[in-house]
Amino acid sequence: MAAPQRKASLPVWPYFVMSAIAGIFGTVFLLVWWPSGYPDESELVKVSGDIETAIVRDDISKTSAGAIMPGITSIYFKLKGVDDEFRYPSTRPKYLLVRDYTAVAIDVWVVEAELGTGTPVAIWQIKERNPHDVPSDLTEVDYDEIVERLLAVDRSMIEVGYWFLAGCAGFMLVGVCVKRWNRGRRA
Repeated sequence: MAAPQRKASLPVWPYFVMSAIAGIFGTVFLLVWWPSGYPDESELVKVSGDIETAIVRDDISKTSAGAIMPGITSIYFKLKGVDDEFRYPSTRPKYLLVRDYTAVAIDVWVVEAELGTGTPVAIWQIKERNPHDVPSDLTEVDYDEIVERLLAVDRSMIEVGYWFLAGCAGFMLVGVCVKRWNRGRRA
């Protein structure tokens, strides 16, 4: 009498690996993009001056080499008579307007504690003062507009993180079901 043939099992490990990968990505998205760190409007101070230089640099190498990639660039303003350099990232609203059309002089609102640190200071509000333009053409981005944009980006990335975590749970469930199915086929 021949021994009963054992039916082949389905592999289980890919489901658990995919579950772990999705869980890691979901956790990273939640930790990195959880909304926090935005200053209150009361923490901001106004710095004014004539624009000495306006340079576009990429945020990775801090040089103009990668300035062609708009997703990772910032415009850096240097004002006459001011030691600090001011940074307006491409993730902020009206970036192209600030980059391409802001000239002569600006008022920027920045976190007071960041001044004098030697690193570029993030701009939280900007207003152009250019006597050559009509008032309706002047660049102006207020604090609420910037925070609203950043919170919208954070919310969308948090949603992606939740989808990754749902995928983690889904792959885990499929892995457990396949494992039970394999056990049932052995009997």
